[in-house]
Amino acid sequence: MIDTLMNQNKNRVNYRFPLWLTVIFLLLILVPCAILTNQIILAKLSGLLCLLIVIVALRFWFRAAKLNSNVRDRVIINRNDWFDLERKYPSLYKWNKMDVSILKDRIGLLLANVEMRQDKEMLCGRNEAVEMAFQFCVYYWGEDYPNMENAYLYIGAENQISLLNRENEELLQQWRLGFSQPSESIQALKAHYRLNN
Repeated sequence: MIDTLMNQNKNRVNYRFPLWLTVIFLLLILVPCAILTNQIILAKLSGLLCLLIVIVALRFWFRAAKLNSNVRDRVIINRNDWFDLERKYPSLYKWNKMDVSILKDRIGLLLANVEMRQDKEMLCGRNEAVEMAFQFCVYYWGEDYPNMENAYLYIGAENQISLLNRENEELLQQWRLGFSQPSESIQALKAHYRLNN
C-alpha cells in the first residue's frame, strides 16, 4: 500500500500537476476580476493565455503519461510488407478484410514490443521479422500471447520459431510454422499450425 502511494506521488511530481493547475487557476480567476474592474483587454489576454497554457499542459501530461507507461507505438505494416506476404502466401487476399486489418495491427504491436533475432547477436531484417510476426499472430489468433517479458523470438531452421530468455538464453517455447498450407481463413491456417505442433 505504501509503495503504491509513493509511486503515485512520484508520478504526480513527474506530471507537475500543482504547478500547472496553480497557473491555470490564477489565470481563470483573473478573467472575472478584470471584467469587474472594466479591464476587458486584460481579461481577454488572461483568457487567451489560460487557453494556451492548458494546451501546453495537456501535451506535457500526455507525453509524460506515454513515457511512464512504457507503451510503444505499433510498427506500421505498409503495402510492400503485405505484398511480400501475399507473394509467399497467395491465399491471403481471400481472407476477411476485417480479420486482415486486425492481424496487421497485431503484427505491428508484436514487432514494436518483442525483439526478433536470427541468432544471439543479429536482429532479423524487416521482411523476416514481419513474416515471423505474421506466423506467430496467426498461431495465437483469438488468444493471448505467452509471457514475453525479458524474452525474444528467434527464427530457427526449417520454419521453427523459438522463444528464448534474454538473460540466460534458455529455450522457453518452440513452434514449427511455415507457409506450407493454403487456407481460406486465418482460423484454417491456425488449425494447420496447431496440427504441426
